[in-house]
Amino acid sequence: MNGFAGRTAIVTGASSGIGEATARRLGHEGASVVLLASPDDRERLAQVADELNAVDGRTVAIAADISEGATATDVVQTAMREFGRLDYVVNNAGIIGHNNFFDETIEEFDRMMAVNVRGMYLLATEAAKAMRDGGSMVCTASVSSWLGEELQVAYNTSKGAVLMIVRTLGLELAPYGIRVNGVAPGYIRTRISTDRLADRGYWSKSRSRIPLDRPGEPEEVANVIAFLLSDEAAFMHGSTIAVDGGQSAGLRSTDWAAIEQDLAPRPPGTPIP
Repeated sequence: MNGFAGRTAIVTGASSGIGEATARRLGHEGASVVLLASPDDRERLAQVADELNAVDGRTVAIAADISEGATATDVVQTAMREFGRLDYVVNNAGIIGHNNFFDETIEEFDRMMAVNVRGMYLLATEAAKAMRDGGSMVCTASVSSWLGEELQVAYNTSKGAVLMIVRTLGLELAPYGIRVNGVAPGYIRTRISTDRLADRGYWSKSRSRIPLDRPGEPEEVANVIAFLLSDEAAFMHGSTIAVDGGQSAGLRSTDWAAIEQDLAPRPPGTPIP
C-alpha cells in the first residue's frame, strides 16, 4: 500500500499495543501523526514519539484523557495547526475490565463507557468537522462486539456500542466523503492482555475458541487498519472486520466439554453469589 505521504493521522491509545503499531506503520509510510494516550502513559508515549521523530520528524504527542471533551478539540486543533490538514483518525483508545457481574460497581461501568464510547464519539465528532476534503476513520471494536464473554459485561457492552458507532457514522458521514470502518480484534498480545495470556488455565480455555490456535500480534491488526484507511479500501464503508484468528467464525468441536461444564444446570435453590 501507499498514499500516506503528505497525509495526517490521529491515532489514540498510541502508547502501546495496536495503537502504537498503527502509529509506527503510518509514520514509516510517510504520514504525519498526532499521537494521543492517557496521562498515565506519558513516558511511554513520549518514547514512541521520539522514535518516530528520529525517522521522519512528523510526530506530535499529547497525553490527555480521551473521555474529556476538551481533549478531542485539542488533538484535532493540534493536527490542523502542526500539519494543516486531517485525513485519518484511528479511534483506538480503550480500557478493559474483568469483573463478576454482581461485583462490578457503577463507577467502573461508567468509566468503561466514558473511555470506550464517549471518547470515541467525541473525537469522531471533532475530527469530522475538520475533514473538509473527506477522509477515513477506523474505530477499534472487538470480537466482544458480537460475542458475549463471562466477566466482561461492561466491556462487551461498550464494544457493542462501538459497532453501532461505525455503522451509524457510516450513514451520517458518507455524504461528506468520510469513510468509517472498524476492526474487531480477538486475543491480541498487548500490554493489557499480558497477565491473562500468561495464565495457563485461562489461556488453555481461551485458545480452544481460536482456530489458528495462537494470539494475534498488534502489527497484524495495524495492517488491517492501514488497509481500511487507504484508498485501496475506497468502497469499504460502515463495515467492521474481525481480526481474531477465526474466533468469531463459530464454535469448534473441542469446545464442547468446556461448554457443557459451563452450562450445566445448577441445583434448584442455588444462591446467587
